[in-house]
Amino acid sequence: MRRLHLHNLIEKEGDLYSAVCLELNVASQGKTIEEARKNLREAVELYLEDVLEAEDEQEFIPRPASMEEWMKFFEAEAKSMAKELSKIPLSKRIEFEEIVYAK
Repeated sequence: MRRLHLHNLIEKEGDLYSAVCLELNVASQGKTIEEARKNLREAVELYLEDVLEAEDEQEFIPRPASMEEWMKFFEAEAKSMAKELSKIPLSKRIEFEEIVYAK
């Protein structure tokens, strides 16, 4: 079974952390990073359950978050990757995930 791989962005906003699933533009929040992450997972699961129950493929058209949100994600990911990659041997640093699109 194929797993759905989703990207999440969590940001501090005032006293709370906001979390958004970038592919689906589903959002939630929490008092801590862990709570925001948990609440987002629940929100995404509820959204996907609704889509599956509707049995309508058209309901599951990804509706991505804004480019600004994606850019924040990529900036944070680049910093994290650089830090992590410096600790791993080159031969073990690369793994490809691909999907082939053909009509």
